[in-house]
Parts: sequence; structure tokens; C-alpha cells
Amino acid sequence: MARLVLAPELSAVATARHWVSDEVTRCGAPCAAQVDEDVVQLLTSEVVGNAMRHGAGPVTIEVDCGEEHVCIAVTDASPATPVVRHVGPEATGGRGMALIEHLASRWGSRAARPPATGKTVWFQLTGTS
Repeated sequence: MARLVLAPELSAVATARHWVSDEVTRCGAPCAAQVDEDVVQLLTSEVVGNAMRHGAGPVTIEVDCGEEHVCIAVTDASPATPVVRHVGPEATGGRGMALIEHLASRWGSRAARPPATGKTVWFQLTGTS
């Protein structure tokens, strides 16, 4: 498992996106070679962006490459859980969690593991995602 801690700044979203993409490429798990890099980057941007906009404190990203899936987990210090919204075509935002719900093999949120506080939002991608 690889881990990166970022300061809570919106400019860190690009750093997170590229770091996660590089880690998935580097991990060497069979499923990682089949995961769509564009989907990895898009969903990472959405989860990290949400943590930066709506969360608190530093943001920690973890990448775990298993035999059958890649899991990206983002932890921030806010306990508020994400909400999937279905907005109209005229909306300029609010689609991030709906994208995750649609494109990830699985996703969820949980209380952060101690010593961290807040929540962790995670998603899994398989070789067909």
C-alpha cells in the first residue's frame, strides 16, 4: 500500500491525480494493467476535490493494488459523509459522487481509522472498470 499526505489546498488535486495514476502503474498487480487510467484520474480528482472543498485538515490518499481490484481511499478530518446527488443538465457542479457511483466497481465511506479522525471515502476499480 502506498500513502500520500497533502495539505488541504485545491491545487493539490492535480498532484493527487498524477501520484495515484503513477502508483497504479507501478504496483504491477495484474488488474492494475487493465484499469482505465482516465477513470482512475477522474475518480481520484472527484474524491480528493470533495475532501479539499468539503472536508477538513490534511488529506491522506492510499492506493492498494490487489489481485482483483485497485482501491483508492481518501481520508480527511471531517466526519460528514458524501452524498450522491443527481442534478439537472444546467447544474455546474454536484456530479462527483454520481460519477463515482456509476464508474467504480464498488465505493463507500467509513469512519477514519485511528489515529486519524474524520472519514475515509474509497472506491475500487477492477480490470473492466
